[in-house]
Amino acid sequence: MSFIAFPGWQPGMIITEARANSAALSGRVVFKATRDTAQSITSTGSANPDVANAVQWESTPVDDLGGWSAATPTRYTCVIPGWYKVDAKIGFNAATTGTARTLGIYVGTTLQPGGHFRTAGTFSNQVHTQDGYLTVLLAAGDYIQIAPGQDTGSALSTSTGGVRPTIEIQFGRPA
Repeated sequence: MSFIAFPGWQPGMIITEARANSAALSGRVVFKATRDTAQSITSTGSANPDVANAVQWESTPVDDLGGWSAATPTRYTCVIPGWYKVDAKIGFNAATTGTARTLGIYVGTTLQPGGHFRTAGTFSNQVHTQDGYLTVLLAAGDYIQIAPGQDTGSALSTSTGGVRPTIEIQFGRPA
């Protein structure tokens, strides 16, 4: 299936396979990935997310536009410019120390405004999940990463199973 940067139908425009496919992208999940084994997350100041801790995706059941590569497993690279909704979840293994768990959505290495999600409190010895979503404007070649943060004072691993780290990226509309 081929997709193109498609601004929308115009009077007299010929319907081609690429245009029809691209028109159908709006609202469609174009990327989904999970981290199925534990990944060690270093403790950060104030539990802020750190792009150095970006999640390395292992399983990619959906990659309709070909934006992911095992050579750069933390990145989903934009192929078609437009608005994208990034829906991300991180799961942390159980720990009783620390006062916060966080998640950050990055374009490149820049934490996005409104893309920092945080839970503060006293943690019991249970798995904790943090999720968030954000709509971002991407140019071709821009890439999305998500990175967790935590302040236990030592490394804390991501969880596995049903609360494993997950990302879904939905194409919203052309730029």
